[in-house]
Amino acid sequence: MKWHVTRHPVSHMNDTHIARDDAGMLTDRDARSLAGASHLLYRWHWRWTLALLLVVVQSLLLRWQPSPLGNATAVRALGGVTLAYLLLTTLVHRRIAAAHRASSLTVSTVFALDVLFIFAGTVLTTGPAHYDRALYGLVVMTHVANFGFGTRQSSRVVTLGVICFAGMLAYAQIAGLPLELGGELWSLLICVTVLAFIIAQARSVRRRLRTIVTLFGSAEGGEFSSAYDEQADRRPDAITRVGRAYNQVREQLSNMVMTDPLTGCLNRRGFDQALDREVARSARARASFALLALDLDCFKEINDSHGHLVGDAVLRGVGAALTSGGRAGDLVARIGGDEFAILLAETNAEGAHLFANRLCEKLRTLQFIGDASVVKVTVSVGVAAGSPRGIPNFAAQLWARADAALYHAKRGGRNCVHLDITEPLEAPPSSQQIADHPTG
Repeated sequence: MKWHVTRHPVSHMNDTHIARDDAGMLTDRDARSLAGASHLLYRWHWRWTLALLLVVVQSLLLRWQPSPLGNATAVRALGGVTLAYLLLTTLVHRRIAAAHRASSLTVSTVFALDVLFIFAGTVLTTGPAHYDRALYGLVVMTHVANFGFGTRQSSRVVTLGVICFAGMLAYAQIAGLPLELGGELWSLLICVTVLAFIIAQARSVRRRLRTIVTLFGSAEGGEFSSAYDEQADRRPDAITRVGRAYNQVREQLSNMVMTDPLTGCLNRRGFDQALDREVARSARARASFALLALDLDCFKEINDSHGHLVGDAVLRGVGAALTSGGRAGDLVARIGGDEFAILLAETNAEGAHLFANRLCEKLRTLQFIGDASVVKVTVSVGVAAGSPRGIPNFAAQLWARADAALYHAKRGGRNCVHLDITEPLEAPPSSQQIADHPTG
């Protein structure tokens, strides 16, 4: 796939060069990079504020729980660690702000600095009996990473926290500090278990949210065939309620987007989607189907002579007659104005031709009340049928053939059916066919 570069404004950032695919969409990698940068920059001041607040709290705790290193030494060391943390995070912040993106490695670096700062501050200001305070900070950082960046980053935070906690315990033993190793390991096990549960739960939430986002994305494009699987998700939480609410409005949305409001038939969008599905189904089943293009004869004269209210009544009546005149699986659409189309599944050219003639006879019997006169209508019909059989752009070709047949029916005097007898295009030969019939 080829890529090109364009300028893309990103929320509170300046314009930057972002890679996009041929359709003009951001690549997944760049989208994640942009989102990561936005998330980190948004929370940066909170990170500094909490770091300074943590230093103040740890310094105050030294009054009641002296550090094994001595309070004066601990305060100086904590000050040095804090300055180093603020300096490094400032450098990373400037790099992210200048590049307008944050790679996975950059995000991991930021969280690594946070974790190291928390554990370093804990080991400098507390004794082994209170090392579990670092685990509280680890829980917070895991939640932040999990909420903003997902399972991979949060798992890295937990892994680094476990390594740092093990390093603290090793330091205490080497320094000869009083240490209840069993109790500390038990605290670590409980913390890791809770964090694993939180990560797994959040991963399930994100997966279910992606499903709902996909459904709404399909609905935005006019596709309503998929529903939220309520049987597979019976959790009594907000996400499930959103999925159920989508299912409740899905049919209404589908009718609004895919249906012609005047006749109740499909509109052009709905018919095109149905045609694409039928092409795919017929290709798998190696079956034929037919397409009928219909046009009311002299409909403009009806509007001009009797008014648009009568014209609307004629369109509604024709739509109802076309819908009731076919089988349960046949699809009727009002393409635009006085033009209709019918999709006949599992139907060859001869069957479609007979069906179209019966429709013409039925429509000739319709009568509408105009201004002190009776209005009758006739239609011209173009019929085309065939099987996809691997033919590219088959739907467009069938439309063109049906439209050409309709043109012949109009030129032939209207009020008639014309069957397209064009030979269907051959599917492109496969590589095996080419090998079986070499040229030259």
